[in-house]
Amino acid sequence: MKKLELGLIKLLEITCGICFVVMFTLVVTQVALRYGFNESIGGANELATILFAYTSALGIAIGIARRDHMAISWFTGRLGPEVIGLVLLALLNAVIFWYSIRWIDITGARMISVLQVPRWTAQIAIPIGTGASVVFCAIKLWLGFKGDERLGVPWMQDS
Repeated sequence: MKKLELGLIKLLEITCGICFVVMFTLVVTQVALRYGFNESIGGANELATILFAYTSALGIAIGIARRDHMAISWFTGRLGPEVIGLVLLALLNAVIFWYSIRWIDITGARMISVLQVPRWTAQIAIPIGTGASVVFCAIKLWLGFKGDERLGVPWMQDS
């Protein structure tokens, strides 16, 4: 299970990194073209926005997998050990996943006018990120119950 987790983390890190580099390059190029040559690339702003959504959604899942993400001490301090926090985090992401699939089903066929691609190509970042977050929560719980990882270790640890 740990190998699966590490493989998924690496895949998401590479994908997130590529999205970030392309987004950064697009934004810098757009600024240079606009202010230097009074020109722009059609659809670059929309593409940068879509890449930002992918980078954010994948980054959240990576943060959960590495335990670098937000501390959920409000819940765990009131409700008990980190197991409750992981379960709540998984449930929250599962609900967002479910509703985002329904949202894509309703609005995803419409086109992004400038790019001439269906909206679902941007919207799918949300269920990908939340789905990966649920998987990582499940992996953390599994590893914790097997004894391969300590569940009581707080998030946002100081190295």
